[in-house]
Amino acid sequence: MKKKTLAVVVALAAFVGLFAIQTVQKQSMQAAKTTKTAKKITKKAKAKQIIVTYTLKDTTKAKKKQTLAKKTFKVKKGTTVFTVLKKAWKVNYTKSSDGVFITKIKGLGNEKKKLYWTYTVDGKMAKVAADKQKLTKNKSKVVFTLKQY
Repeated sequence: MKKKTLAVVVALAAFVGLFAIQTVQKQSMQAAKTTKTAKKITKKAKAKQIIVTYTLKDTTKAKKKQTLAKKTFKVKKGTTVFTVLKKAWKVNYTKSSDGVFITKIKGLGNEKKKLYWTYTVDGKMAKVAADKQKLTKNKSKVVFTLKQY
């Protein structure tokens, strides 16, 4: 009788131990999957970040092509040119159905003297307002230029 009881106890202990091991293994596998998923999400988030450099230039008569300021930003891919500009400097603008019209950056600009801001992205003149232009390319260069018209 003692042998049967001992055999049942040993079998029961083995069964419980096996069940516990399987539970621990499942938890370990779930933790590994969670870590792997977190790494993927972090990698995707980093991939959606781009670096953009903004430059302000003044090409009016008194200041031939003078660089006024230059800043580099890490932004989310798809952010507008205008959003980053507002974070970088004080900007005065008006809104219309076509988008924003920038009148001053850092206090510079003068409608009476016909001094206006234009901008390029990677050397190409913008075809839309700054609040409509999205930044999609890493290491883009945005240049705002004060010109007299």
